[in-house]
Amino acid sequence: MKIHRIGWALPALALLLAPVAGAEDTARIVRVKAGESIAKAIEAAEPGTVIEVEPGEYHEALVVDTPGITLRGLVVDGQRPVLNGKGELNDGLIASGSPFAMTGFEVRHYKGNGVSTQGVDGVYLSDLVVDDTGLYGVYPVQSKNITITHCTITRIVDAGIYVGESNHALVAYNELHHNVAGIEIENTNDAVVRDNLAYENTAGILVFVLPGKVQKEGKRTRVFRNWSLDNNTPNFGDPNAIVGQLPHGLGIMVMGGDDTLVHDNWVKGNDSLGILVIRLAKEHARKDERLEPFTDRTQVGFNYLLDNGGKPHETIVGQVGGGGDFAWDGTGDGNCASLPDSAVRVGEALPECSNPPSLSSESMDPGVVPGPPGASTPTAAAPGVTPDGGVIPEGAEVVRIQGMRYQPKHLTVAAGRTVAWLNQDGVTHTVTSGQGTTPVPGPLASPFLAKGQVYQHTFDEPGRYEYLCLPHIGQAGMREATVTVVR
Repeated sequence: MKIHRIGWALPALALLLAPVAGAEDTARIVRVKAGESIAKAIEAAEPGTVIEVEPGEYHEALVVDTPGITLRGLVVDGQRPVLNGKGELNDGLIASGSPFAMTGFEVRHYKGNGVSTQGVDGVYLSDLVVDDTGLYGVYPVQSKNITITHCTITRIVDAGIYVGESNHALVAYNELHHNVAGIEIENTNDAVVRDNLAYENTAGILVFVLPGKVQKEGKRTRVFRNWSLDNNTPNFGDPNAIVGQLPHGLGIMVMGGDDTLVHDNWVKGNDSLGILVIRLAKEHARKDERLEPFTDRTQVGFNYLLDNGGKPHETIVGQVGGGGDFAWDGTGDGNCASLPDSAVRVGEALPECSNPPSLSSESMDPGVVPGPPGASTPTAAAPGVTPDGGVIPEGAEVVRIQGMRYQPKHLTVAAGRTVAWLNQDGVTHTVTSGQGTTPVPGPLASPFLAKGQVYQHTFDEPGRYEYLCLPHIGQAGMREATVTVVR
């Protein structure tokens, strides 16, 4: 299988990985060369050590219990260090030392999990390519202050990204495809899931509270600015597991979580349902008497919903009567939904939200999640969007979005120049890397832009960069636009 290495918001990634001035002057840096052992370097490492690993294949199962370790894969000419379990080893890496950071690795062919942390305060996982690693790809559990960004994860039999029994997590700018679940937030409080691309999984994004866990609740998850597309892969998970029993064709599903916000997502082409709000099934709830199984106070704001529910799984038909863009099973307290008029609703009717969540909601702001040791602290603000939404950087080339067109549609600039897109239409637009009518991983990944808002990107490398508008792919003027960068 071809693995697509994601390129979302590369300036933001560079910021996240940039060391604070002088931070590494006192850190111990150890270099592991191809053919050497990463495990031996970890065993010898003192707290706070940065272990740099050169490209090559490493047939190892790593355990990190020393505090403050950073594993930094060195990516050279597109080649990166590869942790390869060859279908023989159980876990790629298990970390229990706080804090812990890992970047720049490929992890593949493990039987248990790819990269997991257990009881870690301060988890930073970025720029990882994970394929075929058993139950989970990236797997922080009973941890807190978690950041997972810019990872590409495929062929996982439970969840590509699983955050379980944890507190305070940011999951952003990841690409997940051909997994059972793309992203699963389970029994976790205060998680933010934004700007991810989940496609061709069984289910795109899950917010669950499940039985048998130490942490019995999952509250205040925010799911926004994600793309959940064509998640119609038949479930290939463990049929005895709850996720392994999911019907295919689900875009976003909230089950048992409380105070969840779901808004400004692009949810398209999911055969069963675009968004589902439902209680934990009775047969599972009775396994844990201390668990409250209902989904309460979910607010579903405006989402872009299109072509969902065309071929609903028989389980969905039995639960809510058929397929559509949105469904609620009629249980739980305080749930509401403010959907587009065109949305196809099935199941029970939900009342409108009196104050629906949106990109301007103060309650949306997830605050700050720490980065790795020796790195600057990222914020959750969308990269490339000016703070007041309407300021064009001095000297930038300007593309105006007006009359359902990018103007100019084709632009040529010199390397190092900044291009700013100003939305002057009365409807929301995006600037999204794409080919024809298909969004693809790339450097252009704006949030949804309301009228008057600006998105900017600086082009450092020569090349041809094609882009489109997600909500208006069907409009000829809103796709196949290009920026050509020359020396």
